[in-house]
Amino acid sequence: MNVTSTIDTEIDGGVCTITIRNPEKRNAIGYSMIREISAVLDELSADDDYYVLVLTGAGSEAFSAGFDLTQDRTERTDEQKELWPEMISKLETYEYPTIAMINGDTYGGAVELVANCDLRIAAEDARFGITPAKLGLVYRGSAIHKVVEIANMPTAKELLFTADPIAADRANEEGMVNQVVSNDELEETTYEMADSIAENAPLSLIHMKEITHSIEQKGAMTEGEQKWVAEIRDRMFRSDDHQEGVEAFSEGRAPEFIGQ
Repeated sequence: MNVTSTIDTEIDGGVCTITIRNPEKRNAIGYSMIREISAVLDELSADDDYYVLVLTGAGSEAFSAGFDLTQDRTERTDEQKELWPEMISKLETYEYPTIAMINGDTYGGAVELVANCDLRIAAEDARFGITPAKLGLVYRGSAIHKVVEIANMPTAKELLFTADPIAADRANEEGMVNQVVSNDELEETTYEMADSIAENAPLSLIHMKEITHSIEQKGAMTEGEQKWVAEIRDRMFRSDDHQEGVEAFSEGRAPEFIGQ
């Protein structure tokens, strides 16, 4: 892919990396960047190939400071009002696994951004803060729900009410991130995980993300949803990739999945 004025997009094998690039403003996210991230997500979703998505920020100080407050927002158009929720929805529903590589401080809307990734790996120096209360604003309802989902209600309330940041280790204890590693190990750890995921059967990943997403939204599965999963399993049992996986295991080689 390419480099734009506000994001870098790079594909390496089965992994696509989007890098938020606005270092002068600690990678704050403006309208143009939101449009560009949305466009990349659309492009990836339309691609015949499958890519694990890694989302990160440029530099080592900040993943993102959140929304760029220096932009004029006094006369927001209807289109501008919908940009952020549409981008978040595209990220959340991207059919393949997503990883937030959290290279530094993550504030405001950026917490919602990483919360909507499937997995989160943070540098040990990273901090997480939800700051609307310091700005006379209210966090989006779906964003609050997501923070409660990945952590817990007491932690969410603390972040929302105090607007003070918590350290990466505390975020890890509360379940907000999967791993905390040294700053020097962040890229290696993240891409080891991304490559490991990308080696697996595409349809297995797509369906298991679909199922876990349903559980996140609805909680315990109904009888009908259990039947839906059973039907998926039956289809996968007859798939070419299942046959390839069994043959590769028997032959002691790496499988070559084709997504069928």
